[in-house]
Amino acid sequence: MHEMIDQRGWIKGTVDFHLHQVCAFYYRDLEDTIQYLLRQRAYAEHLVFEPIQELDNEGNRVYKDMHTGDW
Repeated sequence: MHEMIDQRGWIKGTVDFHLHQVCAFYYRDLEDTIQYLLRQRAYAEHLVFEPIQELDNEGNRVYKDMHTGDW
């Protein structure tokens, strides 16, 4: 299945916590994951690459998503 989506599999790492030694965690390569998500057509109309200002009906600025803030 990994070859079908052109993404490497999960990578296993370990970390030592004060109360729990050798705790395992799994992750994927961040760059591969971002490239995979940006290729998805289902997300194309929802991607935002620049900040926007949204206003309510009374003309007041609305902050509801990260891209509606001041960058």
